[in-house]
Amino acid sequence: MSEPRPNYGITRIDQPEKKNHGFYVRITHRGKGFQKYFPDKSLGGKPKALKAAKAYRDSLLEKMPRYKQESAAKKKRKIKQSGVVGITHVVSKSPKGTVYEYWQAAWVDGEGNRRTAKFSIARYGDEKAMDLAKKARRDGLKGKV
Repeated sequence: MSEPRPNYGITRIDQPEKKNHGFYVRITHRGKGFQKYFPDKSLGGKPKALKAAKAYRDSLLEKMPRYKQESAAKKKRKIKQSGVVGITHVVSKSPKGTVYEYWQAAWVDGEGNRRTAKFSIARYGDEKAMDLAKKARRDGLKGKV
């Protein structure tokens, strides 16, 4: 098995008001969830709780198909942020393996239908594609599109 990202599937829980400190492992595969909590206090401290959480996570991943193990090991991509609600940077891959990047605008029209508009980064460049998406969303919300 390839080595998963250090904290893949593991979340730190710190709730001082409830005296609740530990690590929570949560992994979903094909709609089935696996979860378990590892408290610091009963496991002898934070490092030991983390070690136990990683061991549990790794034992779950060993039982899963290779593609799930590989996705757990892949480094997460940094997602571009638009800073505007309804404007999203999208990276998609065609069945032939071609990667497409675009900015997408999404809004709900006056009749309650969800609308989207996509602007290719390859065609317009990153900045112009984002500006076009922002304009499309503004116009869509005003009812011009």
